[in-house]
Order: sequence, then C-alpha cells, then structure tokens
Amino acid sequence: EFPVRSLIVNASGGLIGDGHPVGATGVRQVVETFRQLTGAAGKYQIEGARRMLTFNLGGSFTTNVVMIWGT
Repeated sequence: EFPVRSLIVNASGGLIGDGHPVGATGVRQVVETFRQLTGAAGKYQIEGARRMLTFNLGGSFTTNVVMIWGT
C-alpha cells in the first residue's frame, strides 16, 4: 500500500529552491537523500523518512538514472 497523500516531493524545493548545479544535479539529489534518511535535513526534514527515490535526466535526454534508497 502506498497512499498518494503520504507522498512528499522536493521537500527542499528541488532545483528551484536549491539551485541547479549544472553537471552535478544528481550529486545534489543524492546529498539531499542522504540528509533525509540520516535525519540531517534540518528545517526540510521529512519526519520518519525511510524510503526515497531520485531521478535524473541529462544530456540529450538519453542519459537517465533512477536510484531507490531505503533504511
């Protein structure tokens, strides 16, 4: 069961809230995920975060990476 009402997206504002580090967007996503899962996300912390997914699309849209993280 995965109720949509419990789905939180871009707690820190994503690229608009965090900036767009060209060429390092995926690294920024991984750092945010690590902070969330270790309880170190500060004011953006999602209480009880146990699973996260990151998706990054790059280049000419032929490079895609999906990472699913859990504790």
